[in-house]
Order: sequence, then C-alpha cells, then structure tokens
Amino acid sequence: MTFENVILHIGRHKSGTSSLQHWLALSRGRLSEVGVLYPHTGAPNRIAHHRIAGALREKAFGDVVRLVEGIRQEQAGEDTLLLSSEAFQNLDDMDGLQYMLAHLGAQKVTVICYVREHLDYAVSAYRQMIQAQSKSPSFSKYCYRFQGMTPFFERWRSVGDLHLAWYHRDLLKNGDIIEDFCERAGLPFQERNLEDRNPSIGGNLLVYKLFSNRMKVEGLKYEALRKLALEEPSFRAPFFVPDEAAAELRAQSRYNATVEAELGAAPVRSWECHKPLPDLETLEGDFDRISVATGTKFDSDMLTKAGRSHRVFSLTPELAK
Repeated sequence: MTFENVILHIGRHKSGTSSLQHWLALSRGRLSEVGVLYPHTGAPNRIAHHRIAGALREKAFGDVVRLVEGIRQEQAGEDTLLLSSEAFQNLDDMDGLQYMLAHLGAQKVTVICYVREHLDYAVSAYRQMIQAQSKSPSFSKYCYRFQGMTPFFERWRSVGDLHLAWYHRDLLKNGDIIEDFCERAGLPFQERNLEDRNPSIGGNLLVYKLFSNRMKVEGLKYEALRKLALEEPSFRAPFFVPDEAAAELRAQSRYNATVEAELGAAPVRSWECHKPLPDLETLEGDFDRISVATGTKFDSDMLTKAGRSHRVFSLTPELAK
C-alpha cells in the first residue's frame, strides 16, 4: 500500500513540539479513524520520529527501508502518513528523505514548520542547549551566529508544499499550537489537558548548569534539571535583555529578514521584565538547593565565578566576536 498524502512536521526546535507530539501520540486511534497514520515505527519514545530523522541524516538507506517496512506493517487502510520530529530540521540535504518518500509511494507531500522571531528563538534555544549539552558559550556568541533561512526554506520546498507559520501565541489559532497545527494539517482537534512537557531551564538553574559545563561537573542529568524547572517557576524563567540591545540585534538580523520575507513582520516581545542573570539575591541558596536535588556538588570557585558572570548572559555585539 502507498500513501496518498505524507505530512511532515519538522519543528522547529522550541516551537511547542513536545506538547504537539504528545497530543498526536495520545490521539493515534482518533487519527486512524479519519485515515491518518501516526506510526510507532521510528519513534523510540513512541512519541516523536527522531529515529527516522537520524537515519535520513546519516543516509542509512538500509535502516530507511526497514523503517518504511515497519510503517507499512502498521498501515490499516490509512491514506495519510504523519511524521513529526524537530530533528528533521537538521537535514543538510534531502537525498535520504526523497529516497524514503519514493519507497512510501508518496503522492503529495506537505511540510509544516513553525518559526520564532530571532531573539525569541535564541533565548529559548540557548537555555535548552545549555540544559541538554556540555557547551557553555556566552549568550552573545550564541545569538549572533544565526543566519538567513532562505537555504533552509529552499531545501524543504524541494520536497513538497512548505507551510510556514510564526510560533507566537497571538498568531496561533486560539493561542494553541495543537489546535493551530490541526487546522493546518486538516486534522480533527480534540482538547486535552497537556502541560508544558519540555520547559527550558532559566534563572540560577541555568547559571548552575552553564558553570557545571565549564567546570566539568559530572552527574548532572537532564531529567533532574527538567524536574526542578517544573517545580520552581524561577528555574524556568527567561533572563533580562535590554530593549536597546534587542533592537540592535534585530536591525542586523538576516534570520528575521528572510523569515519576514515569507511571513511578514516578526512578532517581537520585550525581555526587560525579566531578572538579569545571575540573580545574586538567591544565588547561593539556589545553588545549595540544586546541588541537593541533582546529587552534584559545587565549590567556592564555581560560586564565585558564577556570581561574576553577568557578561555571559548579556546581549553585547562586541562579546560575540
């Protein structure tokens, strides 16, 4: 059997993907009833198709064939295949994907991608990167590396019909990523009470993790950080960025310019309402709490360096050079 339609949700990162993917996973039965297969194949966590994205990026064609066979075994009359993984955005070329689509017999391909404004994306993605990886760049160095999006858009238009949308609550249908996606994909929407499943860390928890990365502190687990961020609002809060610095970044941003050429003016927000990092009033107490909760240790040197790290979290162009 082939698929008349293939819908690819490719993220991007930090655009409500975790909540959407959990909703899709919980809705598999209802989706199948209306002819849409959201397969277990290629989803090691049974939620998102990261294994498929990985095989495509590596051009592991043998794995791709086995994944296609697994998808076909799940097919029970559905004429539409829906795949979701923010890791799809990391594909440098489309050879592996075109190979997979040919083996699926895809007749029509729709690609749905949500994008965020440059600074909005950078603040969220920076926090997520520090949480998930062992890197520790300054925010300026991270933020000023963003490039224009035209090559990305062209790659995905070579695959199918690309549907782009701003990820911003004011522009989503009823302020909801799931309802908005369902409308764009032609899926039935059923409300479910889903919390934010993947908050980016913030506040002094972000400071702790960044300096743990720099000072090679071992044993700091992603899940422990996620739990702390869910328990303590200040540990998932963004950080202060002055409006003047934000305006300078946006004025220079090829990223925003290329997305605005597709979608119109970017929705912008101010970050001046948030606390600067580090938050010195609670730094030592927060470090003690994080240390106990994560089973890790910090020393006086780490605390001292963290207390002097305000430049790490500033948006200053000269620091990005």
